[in-house]
Order: sequence, then structure tokens, then C-alpha cells
Amino acid sequence: MIRRLRARAGGPERPVDVRPLPAMPPHQEPLFSDELLSRLRHVILRSRRRTATGLSGEHRSLRKGPSPEFADFKPYAVGDDFRRIDWRAYARHDTLYVRESETTTEFDVHILVDVSRSMDWSSDEEQPTKLRHGLRLAGAIGYLSLWHFDRVTITPVGSDAGYPFGPAQGRSNIIPMLRYLERTHPAAEADLPQAVNHYVFRKSRSGFLVIVSDFLSDDLSRLESTIHGAAALGWQTLLLQIVDPAEDDPARFEIDATTTEIADAETGTRMLVSHAPASLTRYRAERAAWTEALADIGAGSRASHLAVSTGERIEDVVFRLLFDLGLVARR
Repeated sequence: MIRRLRARAGGPERPVDVRPLPAMPPHQEPLFSDELLSRLRHVILRSRRRTATGLSGEHRSLRKGPSPEFADFKPYAVGDDFRRIDWRAYARHDTLYVRESETTTEFDVHILVDVSRSMDWSSDEEQPTKLRHGLRLAGAIGYLSLWHFDRVTITPVGSDAGYPFGPAQGRSNIIPMLRYLERTHPAAEADLPQAVNHYVFRKSRSGFLVIVSDFLSDDLSRLESTIHGAAALGWQTLLLQIVDPAEDDPARFEIDATTTEIADAETGTRMLVSHAPASLTRYRAERAAWTEALADIGAGSRASHLAVSTGERIEDVVFRLLFDLGLVARR
């Protein structure tokens, strides 16, 4: 994310804006409230496809086996368990049928969090940074997954990012996961497509992949190639784009100067930008086109895109937006 350094007057009739950007909020309060966590217990992560792998869990599986959940009948064959013969069906059809039951399994939930410096920014001291908001979303998804016995791995993505959390399973790992997220800090610039590509090819089994990032990159083609490659390996992907409101509309800055010098928070590159109405209009159009291109990455693959503003409450994201995508369901 670019960060304003200082403004330069473009003419004597306009004042020079020398105010600094809003200070980064300290955010001493916990990432998660007890109220939010209690509500998440009644939500379960849902996949658009069923799997035949995994151990016991709370999701429907393609496997058939001993279970109280009836799935279907099949004709009796030599070697089938005779105790599962349905004698009522035999009395009606004069043919031996075996009752098949549907087993349940767990998900492998993999959460990649972009912790590069572009995420450690907020345009308003009353709102969290993009990283803080992204960590809350990652924690919400991790919490509801661990509560329902899915296997969770959380990996920070950055050139000097720390170690990952997990894989972990079970409710006893909820507190360690929340503490891990509280300790997660910004890192240097990240090559997100490369990190995702290495991650999915290194795993022996596919799962549900959540990528939390602002996706501020000019090269969306590499990301698209990576996501399609992950889909070919069986991964279901959710792109959670964290957006600061000022990124969509820079007019929120209320800058009086005609030009401002800005710097890229990750590379340090500087440039002058104009605050003329025509420049703002062109920026909004290009920003909208870029967002649309990011949303289209999932076309033809098992990927979904969801833009989340730092001004939105986590409860609204989980209980409204993710429901609309069909990725979570109430129990």
C-alpha cells in the first residue's frame, strides 16, 4: 500500500497539505471477543464437494461404512456383512439388499495470511489495519474449524515471516491458535503467487485453502495461474481480499494540496500523484477494473472471491457474506 509522505503545492491559490497520515492505532484490545467466539460455535465450514479421504469428523463423505446415517441400498454380494441385510426390503422384493450408511469426515483447512507491510496500514485511526482485520478473519475461520474438529494450519506469508501454526485439530487447540494470531506481526514484501504455488504442491492431500491478503500486485496473471493449478490438484480456494475504504475512494483523505508525494510501503518507490478530479475518476475506474479482474480469477476453478472492508464487523462477514457464498452453514 502506498503511504503519503508529504504534499507539494501545485499553485499559489491552493494551500500545501503537510498533515501526516493518521497514526496507526495501537489496538491493545484482544483480537476476539467472547461474544463473537460463542456465536461461531453454531457455524460449520462447508465444502462444495465431498471427499473420500480423512478421518472421523462432521462433514459428509463419499465413503460408505457403519454409521447411523442411512445412505442407500445395494444388492447383497458375497463378502458383505450379513448383519446389514434389510429383511423388510427382502420381504417386499424377494431380493437381498444391504443397507449402506454415510460416514462423516473432517476437512483440512489451510489459511495463508499475507503479513507484508502493505497489510500493516489503516487510513483511519478508528479502524483496524488490514493485517489486524485479516488476522481476525483467519481466527474466526480457524475457530469454527477447530470447534467442529477440522484440521487447521495457519501460515504467514512474507519474506521474513515466522513459523506456521499447526496442523492442529480439536477444541483444545483453540487457545493456542488465538495466542499465535495475537503474536503475528508484519513482515517484509511477499511473493504471494510463489508462496501459494509452493504450498499446494508440497501437501500430499488437498483441502480448503483460504488466502487472506490485499492482493496488491500488478501481476494478477501469475496468481490466476497458481489458483487454477491448485484447482487441478483438488483444492477449493477462497480469496479473502482485505480492503481499506480509502483504497477504493482516495477522496476520503480530504487532501487540499494539488499534488502529493507517496511511497510504496514495501519497495520504497516514490512518485507524485495529482488530486485533480480527472485523476481521481481515472483511479476509481482502474481500481474497479483491477478488482473485477481479481474476482474473475476463480472463473472455471474451485475458487471464490470475497472483498472485505476493514470497516465491516467480523460477525457480518461470517454470518452474511460467507453464507451467501455457501461456504458456511448454521448447525
